[in-house]
Amino acid sequence: MRFDWVNILATIIFVSIVVTLILAVASYFAYKVREARRPKSAAELRREGQMKAFFEQYKPGDAVPAEAPETKA
Repeated sequence: MRFDWVNILATIIFVSIVVTLILAVASYFAYKVREARRPKSAAELRREGQMKAFFEQYKPGDAVPAEAPETKA
């Protein structure tokens, strides 16, 4: 059995299409898993009456000074 260039190229194209479809299905399932465990957005938390803030507002009057650690001589 002798392979010519057409059969070799057809085999390569067929394998690449099958691999592409497999990767597409795998990435779709990975996307669905990621979306299922996504943290709540700020809009969803506001509807529940909670606040999502990455940083707390600094007010100089509210700051409590930290005590200096004692040093042993």
